[in-house]
This record gives sequence, structure tokens and C-alpha cells, in this order.
Amino acid sequence: MSDKQVVKGNPQEQELGNITVSKEVVAVIAALETIKIRGVVGITSGYKGKSPNILSRKDLAKGVEVWMKSGEAAITIPIITAYEVGIFNVAEEVQRGVKNAICSMTGLKVLKVDVNVKGIKFKEEKKKIKKEIKKEVKKETQKKAKK
Repeated sequence: MSDKQVVKGNPQEQELGNITVSKEVVAVIAALETIKIRGVVGITSGYKGKSPNILSRKDLAKGVEVWMKSGEAAITIPIITAYEVGIFNVAEEVQRGVKNAICSMTGLKVLKVDVNVKGIKFKEEKKKIKKEIKKEVKKETQKKAKK
């Protein structure tokens, strides 16, 4: 399968040409739509030690798998959810949101959106992650200030 797929129409029947969408674009749309959902802590790309590795905002699409063929797409998204929310409800909301976003933005028919819940974060862990992110941002700011 190629990385890009024709979205609309037969190339010979198009007056203006073809519309193609790459897998990477579909993955970015799916990732950004996923992290908007209340209860989603992040997208993961696997495990780092005993806990799932949460991807940074710039690498979110690396965790999303996309399969495409002739105007159709299937997506798999591995997520980490918050303990305080209903996992099933969050997963369903991710499925609906991702499907609607991809259909409306690309014109592709979404065959399925598989959501794999790879882990759960508790309040204490979320606070710890936020503190670590703030420290990293502070270090980066200090490095830039020294230059």
C-alpha cells in the first residue's frame, strides 16, 4: 500500500486533478482529536520500563497506526486514560471524535477506529508528570536565555 491515497473520484473524470491525503496527515488529525477528549492523558508508543511512555505533543502521531486503501482508512490509537473517568466512555468518545474529524477533514471513509487503553494514570501521577514537564520547559528556557 502507498503512503498516499486518492480521496475523491476517478483521475480521468476529475477536471482539476486528484486529491491525495498521506497517512501522516491522517495520523496527525487522529492524534490531535484524541488528546482533546476529556479523560485522555496521552498517546503512547509502547512501554518505557514498567509504565507506558507518553508521547510529547510534537510526536503524538508516531503512536497512531493508519491503514489506507482506495479512499478508506482504519486507525489504531494506543491511549493512557485518567482513573477518575469511565474508560469505556472515553474510548467511545475517542472513536466518534476521530472518525468525524477524519471524515470531515479528508473525505476518507473511516472503516474503524480501534482504541487500545495501554494504561491508567492516577491523580498523583498526573501531578508528577506536570511537574516534570514544567522542569523541562524551565531548563529549555534557561538554555535559550544563555545563548
